[in-house]
Parts: sequence; structure tokens; C-alpha cells
Amino acid sequence: MRLAVRRTGETLIEGWAADPADPEHRFVVELLLDGVPVALARADLRLGAEREGAAAVGDGCHGFVFALDPAVLPHATTAAIRLANGGEPVGPPIPLHAGEPFAAPLGPAGAVRWPGGLDLEGWVHRPSADGPPPRIEARIDDAIVALAFADRWREVRRGGHLRAEPAFRLRLPDEFADGRLHEVEVHADGQPLPGGSVAVLAFADTLGALLDERAETEGERLRGERFDRWFPQAVPFADVARWEARFPLSSLPRLGTPPVAVALVGEDGAEASLAAPALDALGDWIGVVLPARDGGFEPADLEGFLEGEAAECEAVLVMPAGTLARPGGPERLVEALLSEPGAAIAFGDRLLMLEGGEPAPFAATAFDHERALEQGCAGAPFAIRRQAALAALEAGVGDADRLFLHPLDRALSGTARHLHVPGFGFTVPSAVPGATDRLAAAVRAHLVARGLAATVEPRPPASLPAVRVRREPLPGACSILLDAGWQDEAAVVAALEALEPTRRRRAATVLVSSPRLDSAALARLRLGGVEAEGAAPGRSPARRLSDAAARLSGEALCLLSVGVTPLDDRWLDELLGRLANPATGLVAPLLIGRAGDIVDAGLALDLGAAPRPRYRGRGAEDPGHGDGLLVAHQVSAVSGRVFATRRADFLALGGFDSVLFPRHLFSADYALKLQALGRRIVVAPDARLVCEAPADEAAGGLAAPALQREIDTLSVRWAGVAAADPFTSPLLRRGGDGFDGLAWPPGDLTPRSGLVPPPRAVAPGW
Repeated sequence: MRLAVRRTGETLIEGWAADPADPEHRFVVELLLDGVPVALARADLRLGAEREGAAAVGDGCHGFVFALDPAVLPHATTAAIRLANGGEPVGPPIPLHAGEPFAAPLGPAGAVRWPGGLDLEGWVHRPSADGPPPRIEARIDDAIVALAFADRWREVRRGGHLRAEPAFRLRLPDEFADGRLHEVEVHADGQPLPGGSVAVLAFADTLGALLDERAETEGERLRGERFDRWFPQAVPFADVARWEARFPLSSLPRLGTPPVAVALVGEDGAEASLAAPALDALGDWIGVVLPARDGGFEPADLEGFLEGEAAECEAVLVMPAGTLARPGGPERLVEALLSEPGAAIAFGDRLLMLEGGEPAPFAATAFDHERALEQGCAGAPFAIRRQAALAALEAGVGDADRLFLHPLDRALSGTARHLHVPGFGFTVPSAVPGATDRLAAAVRAHLVARGLAATVEPRPPASLPAVRVRREPLPGACSILLDAGWQDEAAVVAALEALEPTRRRRAATVLVSSPRLDSAALARLRLGGVEAEGAAPGRSPARRLSDAAARLSGEALCLLSVGVTPLDDRWLDELLGRLANPATGLVAPLLIGRAGDIVDAGLALDLGAAPRPRYRGRGAEDPGHGDGLLVAHQVSAVSGRVFATRRADFLALGGFDSVLFPRHLFSADYALKLQALGRRIVVAPDARLVCEAPADEAAGGLAAPALQREIDTLSVRWAGVAAADPFTSPLLRRGGDGFDGLAWPPGDLTPRSGLVPPPRAVAPGW
């Protein structure tokens, strides 16, 4: 046991109570005055033992604060703290009138937070009121970019005690409102504030910024700030022309760079494609029209062109005939490709010409390998490095989709061979007849080259050609961990009955984990042929599920929450089939509600906010942006209601992180850790289950501060991903379902690979 107590003020007593053998346990402590119990407190505050030179226990949140009643203090002589219900003393008794100096406070010396936009706000602890207000500096890359003074006051709560501390608010220069992540270090009188650097992601042209210029009162400025946070700015897709007039795609000059080859596949509309003025931004370029052959081209035609007239070209821009280059599009692809030595292909966003003749914006994500297996290049123009193109042509590649996939035939998992370059740089025609069959042939050839066995079938017609890739389920036994949560015995029995066809089909082991059911209920479940276990009081969901998973066996582990019901007995086959790809680390299904609306299709990340469900509220038959809900695709995080993963991966990563994410976001953190190792997180819409209720993460009450703490930790641990989720688009609306409008203003348009960097170390108790 690690126990300590001290008096830090006239009426303040602080301390901590932690058990290193059980860091998740939160003790209740009791204050006694002259031996009489007068107050209780839960030891769950961030008052660090590390300030005393000792390592933090668990997440470091084991502190407590008692505020003595000033009216009672003169009549009491001794204060003592003990564990509640007659437990052992927490430190020695404290004489109240011995005249001993007060100890230094255990709490933080200050705090800073990012409320949104370019603003930072916080407070600084000052032992005395003498002297000038603390000087606050904001630093980026060791350079001071903003100054302020803590010349206002703010109430800071510690336990049940409120005290006034100097507060500050400062604003970063407008140049940092560029849609990019900035790490800001804040110093008070030369000393860094606790918690490390603050991640800031700000955008120009917001309502808050406009009102800030014209506001006569603080309240007017705050109204604009809150509006920007609650209603992220966006415009409908139908207003794409006016949106582009406001945010034109920047053109990059290409002076002194090698000439570029432009290859058009097909002849219908090729003349208009080659005459597009936007191609002139490439500088020196030379074009070729490749006659169509069964919808593709003759490999020898392109190879002869590259070895002959285009022998000096380092990049090849491949486009279907009829594609019109738009300002900024061609040169951005080529510049991104040639600037990244490890990349073989660069692709961007485009406007799709639909049957009615109206352009529809299609904003891609960072490279999505699973989606590329089912949609190919989706008709997108792309730039390919000369050597990569020649290698594909020597292998007999004569199709744009196969050319797009060929650099992945021998690529290692977790390497950036494809770059996404944001921006609507091209207008492309609709797919020609037979495109789906050619895509299926291209995907089969790629899977054979990768040594992956699968069946490839055309999907029903949609806006884009698509196929379905079916693999044999991951070999070996599968264990299903049924998370009962706080459901009663009847709900658990109903879930087991609905799961029975799947269990029989896969011969799966089922373990029920419940923190609620008593020993008699667990015994009745065991009599029904399933394993069942309870949990000790105080165990977090992350710890409880991790411990249960460690006791299971088998190659695959499937986590399933009570309240989620399979629609058939083949949903697990689909998850395990996707998981059979060695590069895939986790697969989740599509969850729909009883009313036929989408409840969960993976999560999108936002800096400083809770992960939001993608596509929530859309109809179950909605194809999604760019037909994204019709094909398997990658996401950055999952909610954890249902997913399958390799048990070996789960155990190797230590299960869920019950220290930093004990209650809410442990599944999202686990998915990000898998991606940092080069594994993919896949949502398989061909596996569909019914979810009884959305079960939003924020439930209010005690859950709200716990959720906010995990949101803050996730934003620090995975700041780069949270600021620019690779599987959303910087061109699309921030907030909502993420695919229902154009962002105003757009986000960072820097080329991106989709790789997730390792997590930043976060000290427990931060």
C-alpha cells in the first residue's frame, strides 16, 4: 500500500491512497477530527506521488483533498485520515494548532487547455499574492509566438475545495490557423506548465474569428467560438463551384524538373483530355493515347512510349480518356510523387460525371488497401513512377486498376507506396461497360501475386465498379467473449440464444463476462454449456475484458456486446475471412438499428473531441460517399461493440490499456496501436448485426469527467491521427457523419500516406 497525507493550507488536507498490486482500485478515505468521523472522500484525483520522488501508481489518479470547516477548526486539535470502514491509518495524525509550516500542495502548478481555434486558456498556482502576475509564453519549435499575463482570476476545484488562482487567455497568431497540427508549449515565468505540449488545430475564415474582430464584449466573441465548435462550417455538395471559387486549389510550379508522360487509356474523349489547359502547369509533358483493348490497353504500346519518346520522363500520369484535368490537379500529383522517394503512386480527389451530367465530388481518404481491393483505382487518374510502371508492363499489366495495384504485389505491410494528394484535381467520366469484370480480373491477379487465396465476385451495379473479395476464414479455433456489461440475466440468456447458430457453425468457445450477475446466475449459465465469470468490484471494463480474453484460447478472439444481435450465422465467417489477410489486425461489422438506420460503421477521430460514429443515422441501404458503405474499407478506430482480432496480437499488446483508457476509449486505442504496427482496421459491411440502442459514450454524471479524461489522453497520445484522421477527407465537413458536405474552410491539403506513427508516451496521472 502507498499511503500519505499532509496539511497544505489552513483548512486543506491532501494525500493519496493507492495499491500498486491493484492500481485500478480507488479507495474511500475518511476524515476524523479528534477521533470523530466527519467526512468521506474518494481517492481518485490527480495528485501525484511522483512529486515526492515516487513513481505513479497506475494512472496516478489516487489523490484526495479534505477542506476543513473554518467554524469547526478552532475547536478541534487533531485530524486523522484512515481508509473507510475501519481501515488502516493514512499517515500519522496531524496536529492542527502546533504552528508547523504547511507542506507544498500536491496538486498541479497550473493547467492549460485548448478550447478551440487559436486560443489557449489556463491558470497558474501562485504561493502568494505578492509580485506581478505571471508571464505566460506560448512556444512552437522553441520560438515564442505569443505572450500574455495571468491577470485575471479563476476558481480551481480540488476535491470539494474551491480556491482562486491567477488565470490567463492568449491567442496564437493568425498564421497558425492553417488547418495543420501545431504542438504548443506553454511556460509560466519560464517554467513549463504540467501536461506537456498542447495540440492545436485551427482553421481560418471561421465565424468566431469574424466576431472576434468586431466583438465589443467577451460574450459576443464566445458566441462565435461556441457556434464554430457545435456547428462545424460546411456547405452542401451542390455548392462545389462556389466553394472552389472561395478555396481554389493551389498550383505548384515545376521549374527544372524532368518532363512528364501523360497516358490516356482509350480514345473516346482523348482529344479533349489532351487539350485541357491545366496540363500546361506540368511544364514539359508529352502525351500518348493508348487504344482500348477490352477496356484496357496493350502493355507494349505504353512500354514502347516510355522507352522511346518519353525516355526522360520520371513520372507517368495515367488517366481514362475523357478525363479533364483541373487547375492544380496534375502538377500536385507529380510533385507529391517525386518528392517522396518511397512512393510509387500518387492519386487525388475528383469530380465524377454522373448520368445526369452533373459533377459529384468524390473526396478520397488516405490510401485504403482494403477498399482498393474492391474498387481498384475507382476511375481516379494517378501518377506512377517510371520504374514502377515499367515493372508492371514487363509483367503484362494492361489495365489501369491492375497498374494501380501492382506496386503492392511485393510490398511489405505498413509501407507507404501510395500517396493521397487532397484536392479535386480532375473531372472523370462515368465507368465504361465491362469495368467491373476487368476490375475483378485485376484483383484476382493481384491476390495471386500476393499468395492470398480468395474468391472475387462482381458486386451489384452502383456509381463505381466494385467487387467482393471472399476469403476462407482464419484457420484455427475462435473464441467469443460476450460482454454482458450491466445487463441482467434475461438479456444475457437472450444473447446466447441468438448467438447459438454462430457458435455451432464455428464450433466457437463462448465466455460470458459480467460485473453484475451473482454466483447463482453464473452457475445457471454454466449449466447451459457456456463459460461464465464475474468480476471483482471496482474493475474497469478494459481490465475486466482483458483479463477474460487472457483466459481464452484459439487463434481468433471475437468481442461481442450483449444487445448486439446477429442477423444470420455467417457474419463471423466474413470477419474471420477478412482477418485471414496477414496485414489485417481487426475487423468490425456494420451495426444497424431496429429502424434500419446505421448505428456504427467505425469511428472518425477529432482532436479534443470524442470519436464520432461514421455514417450514423443514414439508412442501412445508403451506399455512402463514393460507395464507401458497399465495400470493405479501413477506419482509424472502432467502438468495440463487436470486432474480431487475432488473440496473439491482443495479448502481445497487453490487451486493452486499462490505465489510460479504463472505461470508454480502450477499443479505439487498441485499434490505433495495431495500425502503428502496420496492421489494418477494416469495417466489413457484408457482415451486419442489429444493435438495440446507440448507447452513446457520454452518459453524464460520473461518466462525463471520466470520458473527458480519456478524450484528453487520446488527443495527446495520438495527436497526429486525431488532428488529421487518415480515413476521413480534409475536404469534407468536420463533424456530423463526416461525409455530408464540403468543409469550410478545407483542412490540411498536404499529401498523406495513411500510416499511423507510434503513440506518444503519456505519463500516468497526466
